[in-house]
Amino acid sequence: MESKTRIESWFKQCEKFELKPWEWDFKQSYISKPIKNISPIRLMLEYKNHQLKDIGISNVTGETGSKADCDKEPFYIYQLLWGTENDPKLESKLYLDRHNLLRGDTMNSFWTTFKNSVISSSNKTIVYDEIGINPQKALKDQYHLLISNDNFRDFELVKNNIIAFEKFAALSHSIGNFTVIPHWMNIGRYNFSQDYWDVTLQSFFYFSNSMECWRNFVETYFLQPYVNNDEEWTVSEFWEGHFLNIGKPKRLTPQNQEELSEYLHKVNLRIEERGKWIIKKICEELKLQHFTFYDELKDRQIRFSNEMI
Repeated sequence: MESKTRIESWFKQCEKFELKPWEWDFKQSYISKPIKNISPIRLMLEYKNHQLKDIGISNVTGETGSKADCDKEPFYIYQLLWGTENDPKLESKLYLDRHNLLRGDTMNSFWTTFKNSVISSSNKTIVYDEIGINPQKALKDQYHLLISNDNFRDFELVKNNIIAFEKFAALSHSIGNFTVIPHWMNIGRYNFSQDYWDVTLQSFFYFSNSMECWRNFVETYFLQPYVNNDEEWTVSEFWEGHFLNIGKPKRLTPQNQEELSEYLHKVNLRIEERGKWIIKKICEELKLQHFTFYDELKDRQIRFSNEMI
């Protein structure tokens, strides 16, 4: 089975790099040297700026640079868990425009929250002047100024949450933050949810409940860390009052330091929890329990949101 061969090879690389598979940052797909000691935020910005141009480990699409798309690289995991069948080398191409196919997608966006933290920092104007950012131009067109000398660290809200942001930058492109959805849904999902997974799930909750398939949906895609273990398996907000801003896209980002801190803590915890469970299921499905990292997973049960700290 090609999936088993590919995944087993990936597990071996994880052990070689001294990383757990649920910690593996799929931006490694576009850089040949180990990325373990590179700032994850810097790496994220370089990825967004299309600077990662090598065929690295775990690259199955053959794409790099401006065509690189991390959530398309774990194709063989998607195939094993959810039965995706299209050619991984076509995953990021326009062929999908003609077909209603499942494709890889990132659940929680790093850039949305990071950008909001940059532009909401109290010292934004001072830092902009110091590093040459033009406030009249889109920040995404000035990645290079954030990257240079790690200038991104100078913004107040980033500096105050640097450890959590670094972790989120790495986990953002880990297996725990990936799922599969119909390819047409991606753009529409951003427009109403700003890629906050709790908001996306809340819409699925209303839709799936009407067809009595909600629990099956949660279990199929390992979404327990995002829902409460109550009678209805209700969706857990990233911070109190988040759902009150559904329909107000500009207010879906954290509005203060307290909401930002709570979000970063919760999103990192949930990505890691789900990632561990996905790797456990893969090991057991493919009978790959001999890897050292499986010892940490063998007695593990996936936790619901209200069972986590």
